[in-house]
Amino acid sequence: MTEPTGLGALASVIAHRGASGEAPENTVAALALAADQGAKCVEIDVSISSDHIPFVHHDDTLDRCTNGSGLLSEQSAESLDKLIANKGNEAYAHEPIPRLAAVIDLLSQRNIGLNLEIKPQEGLEHDTVEAICKMIESSWPTGLPLVFSSFSQLSLELVHKRLPAIPRGLLVEELPDNWMQLIERYECCNLHCDASHLTSDQTKALLSHGLGVYCYTVNDVDRAKELLSWGVHGVFTDHPKVMLDSLTS
Repeated sequence: MTEPTGLGALASVIAHRGASGEAPENTVAALALAADQGAKCVEIDVSISSDHIPFVHHDDTLDRCTNGSGLLSEQSAESLDKLIANKGNEAYAHEPIPRLAAVIDLLSQRNIGLNLEIKPQEGLEHDTVEAICKMIESSWPTGLPLVFSSFSQLSLELVHKRLPAIPRGLLVEELPDNWMQLIERYECCNLHCDASHLTSDQTKALLSHGLGVYCYTVNDVDRAKELLSWGVHGVFTDHPKVMLDSLTS
């Protein structure tokens, strides 16, 4: 298995929210486990607290993954630090919602690349992008792969203006008819899409434009092999060890 190279390159196997099939998603534990299992790149989701501290968490609300409730953006960083993010996984009884700063520390220590998905609550795009960019500017190590992605086109526009040198991935479910215009507008190097919607012909079209093509969320090894045979550069998976073992055997 050849790892992708070049601007916007991540890895052939990317741990989706860490090893989230085995540990609580988007936690330091899940990211550390992914590193232990051989992942060279992880994907996380980042939002902000009421006092504009970046936290790694997928949903607008806290209810699904933590012992808290309500909107993450309405809680202070101090309050969020007290919550446990192990819902559904009692083996991780004290796992907190991590601040982005803690995740960057871990990835730096383990030499792990990052796809950072910007997940702003609607209306907080400017504040979310600014908080993330400040943290990246001060803490992200030179030389480690980093790609920003987002379903929020406003967030892509803002991060393009704020940190233009960092590669961007247009994040979609199905490939839109105007994908070329969107790629050009936000100067994206990659397109990240739902694996269940991508076709071989669409992959050829994307590759012909020199784009990095990455698919989420792929937990079936045969599907991953098919996608990679089309030229897809990498897959996001909840089970990095299974995927890595199967693709390298």
